[in-house]
Amino acid sequence: MIAAIIPAHDEASRVEHAVASLHRQTRPPERILVMSDDSTDATVEVALHAGAEVLLTVDNRHHRAGALNQALDSVRMDPDDLVLVLDPGVRLPPGFLARALAAFQDRNVGAVSARPAAVGGAAALIRRRALEDVHRSFGRYCDEGAVTGQMRLALDLEAVGWRLCPPLEAEEDASGPVEHITPAPRGYGPVEVLRPEPAAA
Repeated sequence: MIAAIIPAHDEASRVEHAVASLHRQTRPPERILVMSDDSTDATVEVALHAGAEVLLTVDNRHHRAGALNQALDSVRMDPDDLVLVLDPGVRLPPGFLARALAAFQDRNVGAVSARPAAVGGAAALIRRRALEDVHRSFGRYCDEGAVTGQMRLALDLEAVGWRLCPPLEAEEDASGPVEHITPAPRGYGPVEVLRPEPAAA
């Protein structure tokens, strides 16, 4: 199984395109989840309308990394499953996941990134087993540090023995994401999951 996770704070203008690019994959993910981080715009409604499930962060003060950690703590997966982490501004070419999956025929590959910014940047397909190795070693999936969070996961995966595949091509939306800067109290409870309405028969 592939589960795609899109962390989003006030991304109503871009999240629909990211979800649509996943539906257009020649090998689409089984689950598409938008992790709405205290969005005050229509991110939740747009994501549900596009056919994604929506997770709501709880008391997150660590921006994108904190949202991803909550999502990865909440989504139950088997060790052999794969997680696609996708920024809302990225529209993946239709063959991206199929090409990324081919790289995982090498059992030593832990992740395939979509750009040279490394795993955790625009988009990355990561073995759930590799993420659990990182969690066991470091006590979290993504580094929540303000400076290191975006780049650290690649280093952490290599530190626990996983190899990274050279990045594949992806397209990125030119408009930048809105940064979430409002602090919230430490700690969080259960994450709420919203699901899209089933399509009419």
